[in-house]
Amino acid sequence: MTEETVGSTRTFVLAKGFTQAGNHAALIGDDDSKRLFAELFADPDRPEVRPQEAYQAMLSSIQPGWTLRLLQVFWPDPEPRIAFQRQVQEWKIPEIEGLNILQQGLILATQEYPLPFVRRTILEFVQPGEEGLAWWEGLTGLCAGFGICVSYLEQAGIEEPTRWVLNPNLEYSLNARMMP
Repeated sequence: MTEETVGSTRTFVLAKGFTQAGNHAALIGDDDSKRLFAELFADPDRPEVRPQEAYQAMLSSIQPGWTLRLLQVFWPDPEPRIAFQRQVQEWKIPEIEGLNILQQGLILATQEYPLPFVRRTILEFVQPGEEGLAWWEGLTGLCAGFGICVSYLEQAGIEEPTRWVLNPNLEYSLNARMMP
């Protein structure tokens, strides 16, 4: 059993490819382990959302020796800016020349202004065997009782946070997603 330093991203970003673990895409770790990923999310305005209790239930249900990593990454979110730009572009253009300076200024400002960030909560689970896979598939039910939704990540969804941890600039991928 290898010992990892808390906060280490080495095994997260060093991988040998992908495989299947049951119905889930799994990253093959540098130690040949199968690493499963899911994103946790909830509507924080709903009274039934109790993330602390959900985390406690998850942690108390894992077996000794299992590895579960909770990643909270700050992720660039271009969607609010893109939505605002589209609304401004749909404004009726004034008939008098020069009165569209507000529209032009807002479009230019939103193109130049930095992206807002959102916090994403991602679980990484090193599959220890069939018992671990059963636990992983039961997370949806376990978390639902606390108002938390679980979205299991497929290969593309796993690659995104891996690239973000490895290269937080993401200039190419963000520019590709931001084009209207």
